[in-house]
Amino acid sequence: MRDSDLPITDWSKIGRQNYVDENRLVIELVIEQALEDFDEKVISVVFGHQANAVSKIIDLFLLSHFCVEQLPTAIPKDITLFSQLSFWVSFKTAGNVNDGGKAYKKAYVESEHELPDSKVADIDRHVQPLARNLKKLSKKVAPDLIGYWLQANKKLLKELALSDSFSRDVEIENDVSDPQKTRYRADASFRYLYLFLNIAEHIDTVEVYENKYFVKGLNRPQYVSGYSETHQTKHQVRQTIKYIINRFYETFSDMDDKDFLTRALFKTIAKTAVLDVYEINKNEPYYLDCADKLKQLKNKPSKILE
Repeated sequence: MRDSDLPITDWSKIGRQNYVDENRLVIELVIEQALEDFDEKVISVVFGHQANAVSKIIDLFLLSHFCVEQLPTAIPKDITLFSQLSFWVSFKTAGNVNDGGKAYKKAYVESEHELPDSKVADIDRHVQPLARNLKKLSKKVAPDLIGYWLQANKKLLKELALSDSFSRDVEIENDVSDPQKTRYRADASFRYLYLFLNIAEHIDTVEVYENKYFVKGLNRPQYVSGYSETHQTKHQVRQTIKYIINRFYETFSDMDDKDFLTRALFKTIAKTAVLDVYEINKNEPYYLDCADKLKQLKNKPSKILE
């Protein structure tokens, strides 16, 4: 190995970061040159867009669980590592996409951030429904709630490699306290899941609830339609929310443990903040039942049936 190849000598996370900081321009040039001769369609599928590939490959190199010991022997340990696009494609997809039949071994160790093969295989199948539902929600709620949904599902979007695509240019207009942020993230997630699971088809009366929570009002807390409520309609809305929680619980109980995406969506509402934002207080006779069912959504569906 020649010094001109800029060998990578420190493979720790800090060492890799220092290497990128010192050689970023050269790294970017190496990747760009490699992209000119690589399958553009594969790159677009894996990295979203060819223009994103440079920064995303560098990000992969900087992952905390990147493991040099598990790099294939044919992969160079110098600057030309970044020209090995077949490797980076395989690394990004855990081997589920390959180039010309060449598939490389995963170069990361088991960790809580790793995507199991079962998850990777499901990503493409779920991305479009996820995006369509967010678009559907955006037509029915205030813009801030979309921002809160993105915040609540940050981990899921990162695992699906969608964080850049979904969160670009989205901001929260109204600053609120941290407890309120928690409530609105839960609220946005609750409304999203209501549409995602088509709950209206499984509950008899949802009109009052939808008139309040799925008709755009002003973009400010409480992010509701602003129509005039009577004491009776408030009561009806809270009752409907109770029915929705029951339906969520039933749906979750029937799910497969391997449905990682829907389970992730459920986890964002698995908290009593849902009841707080919908003004269901501890004096309500059904409060404890709803609170318990929401908390159960953190578990695997199979555990509920035990």
